[in-house]
Amino acid sequence: MEQTEKISGAQVAILLFIFVTSTIIIYVPGFAAKDAQESAWLASSILPFIFGYLTLVVINKLGSYFPKLTIFQYCEVIMGKFLGKGLSIFYIIFLLTMDALVLREFSDFLITTTLPLTPRLALLVSIIALATYGAYKGLEVIVRAVQFILGIYVLGFTIVVLFALTNFEFGRLLPIMEAGLWPIIRGSMVPAAWYGEICILAMLFPFVNKPMELKKEGFISLVAITLFVTVDVVVTLGVLGASETCSHIFPFWAVTRSIDLSEVAQRLESPILVIWISGIMIKATLLSYLIGLGLTQVFGWKKIKVISGICAITELLIADIMLGNAAQISVILRSYWPPFAMVFELVIPTLLLGMARVKQHFKS
Repeated sequence: MEQTEKISGAQVAILLFIFVTSTIIIYVPGFAAKDAQESAWLASSILPFIFGYLTLVVINKLGSYFPKLTIFQYCEVIMGKFLGKGLSIFYIIFLLTMDALVLREFSDFLITTTLPLTPRLALLVSIIALATYGAYKGLEVIVRAVQFILGIYVLGFTIVVLFALTNFEFGRLLPIMEAGLWPIIRGSMVPAAWYGEICILAMLFPFVNKPMELKKEGFISLVAITLFVTVDVVVTLGVLGASETCSHIFPFWAVTRSIDLSEVAQRLESPILVIWISGIMIKATLLSYLIGLGLTQVFGWKKIKVISGICAITELLIADIMLGNAAQISVILRSYWPPFAMVFELVIPTLLLGMARVKQHFKS
């Protein structure tokens, strides 16, 4: 967890793409359709992209002021030691909360869809063990794993989409904006919070060998995320319709199960399962790494094995004990997580940027 590791801007773009889309693919069609109905594809693309881009601009500007520091470190530079450490601790809590939700998304999805008899604790222990090991090996190993799975990830999604088009009806996407703009704005809140997860750049900035590339690579990643999510939602609506999309916790999984081309293609759940599990493993591993990085930089702890163990136990306790069932997780993700996440993704970084500019102005 030292800052001697270096990755390229292109690697960061790939990492961000899989980090965001691995969880958004399963839930967002249903969340967006609850408010926006047939216009859910608009709700999950335009406004979330704008939110993600604003987050990218603010984080990139902060990084240009403090190119060798993570947000855990420059909080203290901007706000002073006491307040800065306090805010950094809140960022660690934010990452822990996100990681716990990701772990529960993983276990609840598998229990609901393919492994109903498997104890949730067993699934959580397995993914936390793998994520902890990956985090211990370091950022470069995580990035290499991302590059390895990218082709499988995109290919699996493409296969499912192409075969799902056999059940696609364009009429299910109409009418567009029947209830006006407000339902689209409401429906965009959840996907916007996911797009805003690119705020992890604030913790990765010092590790990038050419930081000046980050704004361009981040923009490319945002465009790719938007296209991916838009296709995901459009296909889900076109196959299931808005009302049925809302009724499923995992609507894209229902799309996959609806594919049946007789002898040509059956049981296409496997591709979506492979891409989802591989993506979620990357996300959980990177979050474990960033939590450990935060603990190292905020508290000065040096024993990485001890830090990894503390992170693993804490993640397991939160994911298994403190969170509810799958339906409650869905409510948390839809109603409570977006405003909480947006504060850490854009509101606080914007305030930090303003304070940094004021300090720089008085110094000059």
